Amino acid sequence: MMQNSVLSSESKIARPLLFGLFLMGGLLVFLFGSNTFRLFPTNKNLLYDWILTLVLLVVAVFLRRSDRLQKYWGAAFALFIAAFANAFNGYLGTWLEHLLPAAVTTAQTLAIDKLSQAIPILLAIVLLTLLAGDDLGSIFLKKGDLRQGLKFGLISFGDFTVIFALIAVLQSNDPASQGLTAAGISLDTLVAAIPFILIFVFANSLMEELWFRGIFLRKLGPLLGLTGSILVTALVFGISHLGATYISPLEMIIFPLIVITLGLVNAYVMLKTDSIWGSMLFHAGYDLIVIIPILATL
Repeated sequence: MMQNSVLSSESKIARPLLFGLFLMGGLLVFLFGSNTFRLFPTNKNLLYDWILTLVLLVVAVFLRRSDRLQKYWGAAFALFIAAFANAFNGYLGTWLEHLLPAAVTTAQTLAIDKLSQAIPILLAIVLLTLLAGDDLGSIFLKKGDLRQGLKFGLISFGDFTVIFALIAVLQSNDPASQGLTAAGISLDTLVAAIPFILIFVFANSLMEELWFRGIFLRKLGPLLGLTGSILVTALVFGISHLGATYISPLEMIIFPLIVITLGLVNAYVMLKTDSIWGSMLFHAGYDLIVIIPILATL
């Protein structure tokens, strides 16, 4: 009885510490290491990206070889995977634009840029997961509860599509502006851009669901519990959007809070359905809502 009490006390101390350490590690990768904006000197800095990747690999290897600390190695290795994917993407840059015909519209450029980011990140995640001896089910690339996942995902994607259509019509009559309430993009432009918009939202949703959640949730669950793993991944996801280039300085407070809330739903759905598909479709749906603000900044 006393031993259980001691273990419970240790767990109460360890979980907040682990929560804070993972939150810090996640922000070092996704916020300070982001290659999509310049908010800190470390952004778009390949030296920082590769040094961080090496440090996280050393930490993961050390934990793996320690009998006492081995249970933490999976979470550390997942952070290494995230950092390596980020550095690899930063190194390649917009490589795809050199292989494809020159883009003639802003939407085409947006789609090519997103594919240039998503392909190396997805490849790095999948290959490093397999090299670590895990199967793809460990990162939720599996059937899972496909019926429930598709039901939630398709309904939510449909709802967001309706909202996107309403916004597209309403904003087209307003003066040009930027930020989350951007306006002034003609309906003809948006209709012509639909194929490229769909490429963007599905490439981005699959990439981010694997990158921010898929590689972490199963590793963090035994360490932080269900609630802790959902919350910390949502916090990293939301805070890392502080530097989003399509929001105004005034929106830098409210936008991350919105993204944190969406991240909570994404993580819950991924764990509930034991697969990525419902979460990915939900994510693709809300990405539709920011397409107009993104296009307005390009």
